[in-house]
Amino acid sequence: MNKKILVCGRGISLSFIDNPILQQDYDYIILMNEFNLFTKQCKKVSNFLKNKPIIQFVNITELGLDKEFLSNYDIQKIYVTRLVPNGASSWWRESRKARGAERHGRVCYHPSDRLEDYMHIVENTVDVTSLYAILDLQADDITFIGVEFYENGYYLDHSEPDYLEWDQEEQQKVINRIKGSQSKIVSLFPNIKFTYITNSTFDPKLENCNIIKIGA
Repeated sequence: MNKKILVCGRGISLSFIDNPILQQDYDYIILMNEFNLFTKQCKKVSNFLKNKPIIQFVNITELGLDKEFLSNYDIQKIYVTRLVPNGASSWWRESRKARGAERHGRVCYHPSDRLEDYMHIVENTVDVTSLYAILDLQADDITFIGVEFYENGYYLDHSEPDYLEWDQEEQQKVINRIKGSQSKIVSLFPNIKFTYITNSTFDPKLENCNIIKIGA
């Protein structure tokens, strides 16, 4: 039986969350970073997520959690985008400091060490969630929406401070890196079906990858 996962980023393609192609049963929906504001500001995002099994990934800052968000949605687990600290100097072994989940009486988990052999590839949150879905959840069918690889702005004009400060040359370097890392992950798991609903130019041109290009 296929295990289907939907990974939601905050890019402009999230505006298509009510597309009929997503009206199917997912074993889990993974939310990346600060979705609490989207659920307050966008009715169709809120409606889509209602009563669905959610795994929330937070960055090292652990922003995006609040009492209303955690109460109104079926957020079954919260994960940080780091592996368990073991004394190693790698950035992905960094210790948690913010303790955002605990402030709301929740537990924040780490992805398992199954990801360790692949973490040198990782450039951002979508890479961690991809590996987590494959290796920890054992998904064989993963759909992404709201992942534009910084080629377009965030939905509802949300943006990260660093993104706003990049010049064109620096932004292009970041775009190339994160598209490259995600392409590498797709290539390493040929038996996994990857679908991207996106406004970006991302297309690794691999048999196991389906790109559904949408307008902004």
